[in-house]
Amino acid sequence: MMTSLRTLPLLVLLAWPAVARSSVGGPDVTAQPLVAPAPTATATGSAAAQPLVAPAPTAPATGDTGPLSVSGHFAAGVQALSSARESGDFLAAISHFQAILDMGVIHEDVYYNLGNANFQLNRLGPAVYYFEKALSIHPGHASASYNLALTRQLLAQKYKDEIVQMDRQGTWVRLVTAFSDGTLTAVFLAFWILLFSVLMALYFVQKPLVRLTLITAAVILGLGSAVFGTLLAGREIHDRTTRYAIVLPDEVEVREAPQASANRAFVLHAGHRVLTGASERAWVKILLPNGMEGWLERRDLGLL
Repeated sequence: MMTSLRTLPLLVLLAWPAVARSSVGGPDVTAQPLVAPAPTATATGSAAAQPLVAPAPTAPATGDTGPLSVSGHFAAGVQALSSARESGDFLAAISHFQAILDMGVIHEDVYYNLGNANFQLNRLGPAVYYFEKALSIHPGHASASYNLALTRQLLAQKYKDEIVQMDRQGTWVRLVTAFSDGTLTAVFLAFWILLFSVLMALYFVQKPLVRLTLITAAVILGLGSAVFGTLLAGREIHDRTTRYAIVLPDEVEVREAPQASANRAFVLHAGHRVLTGASERAWVKILLPNGMEGWLERRDLGLL
């Protein structure tokens, strides 16, 4: 009897791997990331454009496996971009990525690929707009940043605007927009939770050396919470009070009043970033860094 009791743990250990294997339930069959192609830039005028560098984006949402799901449109758009490098039919890719936006899905790689497709069609204004949209969602998107700089370089060679661009923003604006609002929220909450935990520990700990360590940690975490809380509040205020837009047509006339018959104030070219103000019917008031202002039709602007 005692011998059988001694061997019982050994039998349990021998049987355990079989039970563990049976509980796994087979291999993981989750969807793999979809890889976007790397389209090469077409030269505009005499500009020598470098190849566009594409990332390896994941599908913005798994959705269904049907042909009209989000992942289905994304995969079809990626495939259309790849095949369009030979056929030149980038409109098919645009239709698929636009369908994803029409479904209410917001993802940086969707805007990034729309920017690539429009760039290949020599639609530099929309290309700038979509690259800017991708960066507004994910400021660290290196490929979108590179392609935006390349597109703006081509625009600078094509058009010689004397109007000051709004590319150079103030230090405070650059600080609050350096990270996405999601990143700022996550970091702020992490600092706040850690600070609360340290303060709770201080209530129970009595040892002087440990309390000194906790007090030092509380001060550091408190400063971190204050900094990121301020940045988060600043980002919220900036997003609510400031709205930029990108000029989409190659060339557009800005009017002095919100009507087509009004006098021409000045001319802007594709990719120009402007600050928007009041709106009236189909017209939007725009403001430039040098104090110039006027009215453009809403269809000529891509609101960021």
